[in-house]
Amino acid sequence: MMRFTCEPIMRVPSFLSPLLSVSVLMVSLGSVRSDDVLCDFDQGSEPTSIIHQRAETELVQGATGRALQVTLHGKGEPSRIRLTSPGWDLSSFSGVAIDVTNRDSQPIAVLAQISVGQEKTASRSVVCLEPGETDTMLLTFFRSEPPEYMLKFFRDMRGLPGGVLAHWQAPDLTKLDTIEISKSRPNQSMCFSIDNIRATGRFAPPSEQELQSDFFPFVDRYGQYMHGTWPGKTRSAEAITAQRWAELVDLDAHPGPVDWDRYGGWAAGPQLEAMGHFRTEKYRGKWWLVDPDGRLFWSHGITGVRLSQSTKIWQRENYFSEKVPDGDFRASNLKRKFGHRWQEEAGDLTHRRLRSWGMNTFANWSDPDLYHVRRTPYVVAAGSGMSKKVSASIDEAVFRATVRGRLNAEWAAEFKDDPWCLGVFVDNELHWPKKNTPQVVETYYKVVSEQLKAVAPNVLYLGSRIHGDGEPRAAYRAAAAYCDVVSMNRYQLAVVHEVLPTDSLDKPMIIGEFHFGALDRGLPHTGLLAVANQRQRARAYADYVHQALENDRIVGAHWFQYSDQLFTGRGDGENYQIGFVDIVDRPYPEMVEASREMGDTLYRYRLEHRNKH
Repeated sequence: MMRFTCEPIMRVPSFLSPLLSVSVLMVSLGSVRSDDVLCDFDQGSEPTSIIHQRAETELVQGATGRALQVTLHGKGEPSRIRLTSPGWDLSSFSGVAIDVTNRDSQPIAVLAQISVGQEKTASRSVVCLEPGETDTMLLTFFRSEPPEYMLKFFRDMRGLPGGVLAHWQAPDLTKLDTIEISKSRPNQSMCFSIDNIRATGRFAPPSEQELQSDFFPFVDRYGQYMHGTWPGKTRSAEAITAQRWAELVDLDAHPGPVDWDRYGGWAAGPQLEAMGHFRTEKYRGKWWLVDPDGRLFWSHGITGVRLSQSTKIWQRENYFSEKVPDGDFRASNLKRKFGHRWQEEAGDLTHRRLRSWGMNTFANWSDPDLYHVRRTPYVVAAGSGMSKKVSASIDEAVFRATVRGRLNAEWAAEFKDDPWCLGVFVDNELHWPKKNTPQVVETYYKVVSEQLKAVAPNVLYLGSRIHGDGEPRAAYRAAAAYCDVVSMNRYQLAVVHEVLPTDSLDKPMIIGEFHFGALDRGLPHTGLLAVANQRQRARAYADYVHQALENDRIVGAHWFQYSDQLFTGRGDGENYQIGFVDIVDRPYPEMVEASREMGDTLYRYRLEHRNKH
């Protein structure tokens, strides 16, 4: 292993320059072995330079040696450091690990990303720490393509055994040279130390010879990966039964927040006008939803609440030790769990779970058969007939006729007068054209809004779930003009400062999707944002929701999704570890605990905490 003489790192006051590079030491290029040091401030392997932006650094003595202490400043402006080197080829690893210690007197969330230069394509993560706590942040690598030989054995799977995590924004792992350390809250100052920045985890997909021998089948009768073990893996029908009864005892002990009304609104809070349906109102300078009984409501929800989770069997029969009808392993496991009345009992359990977990919304993609029992507020998912990739021109008359045929009175009859219906999302993550955008988005939102209000005037129009930072400003402006609530799917580490394109667009916003995943529970892909383990997944979730609560305009945040996806993937290959329950219907205790704590403090936190834009 290469070693370098450790030279002192001077402390640099942030007031000297908003962006100042401090030369430290030239680091030679070379190969890196498993768990090998990239930057270890005690051993002498350091970055070429540290670039400061409203930040300070100094070497300090830690429990086991020297570490780099970082102070990031508040006052709403970006504060970060960048560690740079001539470049690392980390293509033979699964990620980069960083030990982080909270040296502050408050909880903190530290963000990091590794990239080539400052390109948008990067691996990023977060670690959330209590005062004095040390934990490891893991930057999991995404890849553009698996090894070519694997394509002969696997199909329709975004994550593959051995560390293949496909993503459309995968960095070039052979040229990584920049590690950026930052924070999510622009107004929060914080102090922490980082140490032992290292490449970790061998990228080791099964060889072609292994795949040709005894690798298949690799999915057991419950839909789990056969060649791995992890905490909570189900090994018998008896274990499913035992988990069922243990959870019922737990739910009896935790019925849900004591200060909520029947809808999940704030019964202990102010009494506003009761309109008999959900609406929006600004209260004490913050946007809120208001429930049918006139109580403040913040939508803490979860998407995809269903009793089904299927994977394709056809032409992949050799993947499975036992095949189940329609590839629906979730339903098959629920039948094992509950017997012949499985749908009724599993449905009842679902409503009890959400209330116990401090959640109050069946969010998008949920099963109408579950939410129409009217025990938990719900949203409706609808389609306008618009193509996912929107054309640069819309014939308004033709589009209006299409929308009228889909969003008609018969379609709206089931929910238009239902007080439990929070609102309607129409379409999802549309790709807007680069030309003629203002006219296109104006026509789209105007037509959909007019038709929805014609058939369901008392139901909130929640927009189209705009996705990504690169969407045109005109889309947000048009959504703000015609939607009751502007919806966005935000797979980001920071949302506390989320705003519409200009401050004049003072409209309520709702986050339709977000999630975090980890690789420690038997699935081969983390989803769109990765963390080190289940403890950090729960903390990242709680920190994200707290950020949303601190934002004056955000009136809800919906986790994607209720159940883990299957190891062999859904229709488009997604096989993410992103559920509140696994495929055998076992809740993740870390997520449940975090969600309960969130629900217990949700409304007071919302009222008392504010992020100034």
